[in-house]
Amino acid sequence: MPSVQNVALGLDWQAFVYMNVFLACSSFSCALPTIEPYLQELGAVGFWAYAVSIYSVGQFIASPIWGYLCSVYRSENTLYASLLIGIIGGFLYATAQSGMVILIARLLIGLYTGSQEACHRTIVVRCTADVDRTIAQAGVSTATVLGFLFGPAFAGIFFFKPLGPLYLLGVPLKLDEFTGPGWIIVAFCLISSFFVTVGLTQEQTKGLPQCVSYTEAESLRTRDQTAYQALSSPDRSDGGIRSPCTDASKLRRDFKDGVSIISITKDPDVQAARMPTRFTGIGICGLVLFVNALGFSAYETITTPLVKNDFGWDLFYADMLFVAAGIVCILVFFVIRVTSATVQDRYLLLCGVVFSTVGYGLMTEFVHNRLALPRFLLGFAAVNAAMELNRSVTMALASKILPPTSNNQGLLQGLLISCVACARIIGPMYAVWVWNVTDRDRYSQGHWIFVGLFVCFLITTIAYIACFDHLRPYRVLLLQWEKRELSKM
Repeated sequence: MPSVQNVALGLDWQAFVYMNVFLACSSFSCALPTIEPYLQELGAVGFWAYAVSIYSVGQFIASPIWGYLCSVYRSENTLYASLLIGIIGGFLYATAQSGMVILIARLLIGLYTGSQEACHRTIVVRCTADVDRTIAQAGVSTATVLGFLFGPAFAGIFFFKPLGPLYLLGVPLKLDEFTGPGWIIVAFCLISSFFVTVGLTQEQTKGLPQCVSYTEAESLRTRDQTAYQALSSPDRSDGGIRSPCTDASKLRRDFKDGVSIISITKDPDVQAARMPTRFTGIGICGLVLFVNALGFSAYETITTPLVKNDFGWDLFYADMLFVAAGIVCILVFFVIRVTSATVQDRYLLLCGVVFSTVGYGLMTEFVHNRLALPRFLLGFAAVNAAMELNRSVTMALASKILPPTSNNQGLLQGLLISCVACARIIGPMYAVWVWNVTDRDRYSQGHWIFVGLFVCFLITTIAYIACFDHLRPYRVLLLQWEKRELSKM
């Protein structure tokens, strides 16, 4: 396997990445069920909507900043700074005496979660070859979904009844179902700090050389123009991982008169001159992520009242629906793991956007004022499967479109996460507004919400197909360019 295997405590770096992302996303969702009653207890229930949405504002701000910082500074330093913000945010949330403090705490928690995901996705890009990156990014997305699902359970298990007071420097601290999420966030940040120390230092996540395996494009080479092979370096501690780059600054492969001279360059200016980056493809990836998160945040906002009004379900069955959605996401992860080695990312992502379009189409209902349960469940399953597929594959595909020698991989990962955060701000507002203005006597209140999402994905699918050629990995385009140049000799 081409990815870097640095082992600590019997685990490689990927295990620590997944655990930290899981803890960060659990920190987000563990407070959601109790924000409203907590604010009500503080006499600040008017801050409810702002307390929910300001988290995404923090995530939107932090993601590109920390993604870039993780590309240029030591991994552990950027992660420690992020975790310190999380500790402060959790402590403020647990000790808040006013609604304004809750807002500040939620903003800091959003900064912490967004920066954690950006840093860890940057580490994944740095430490994996193209052929392994889609699986690794799918693992991060699965950890994200599981964190969202299990966060409320952690808060319910540990703080289902008051446990305090706990005295800190003589000051009594309250531990109950309202303040508990704040203390959980503090504990998770401390646990993550330990994981960073033992498994995610710069030395353990320095990654592959800038140019990694061309495995995906080897079929483009003929027997006379063989693919770039690994050049192991005697001073490498990882045993010489297969890679077309060496520590030499420049080499070049020319074919002339039947004689090949090895030539590879890690100079980003030379590569950019050979084959400019197709930023249209990166833009399409951002669009897919935005629309994907817009749909997810909209339907998660209305699903509970929707199934209550249209199907007569209680809260337990609504919760089970989301549990089933989590299971679907895990199954999709295994599908990606099996297919990513043989199916190109752009074809996988095409399946995802088409599934999303069909899924939202199934959840519309023009004839009756209630949704049809079988079609709703089928569409819900399709949308959730596509949501995991779109997020996982898009993050990997965008990193492959960017040149491997670029120093902006971390910034790109952060900007993509910011697209998700922006959509999570807009999605609930869109869903609530359409829900309130829909005439219940003529349509289900979820109908026009799903119609709008269907139209968004239909437009995205058309744009995706139109730009399909711009979604090929940079390495493949570079090898094709080289092949054309060699044929002219």
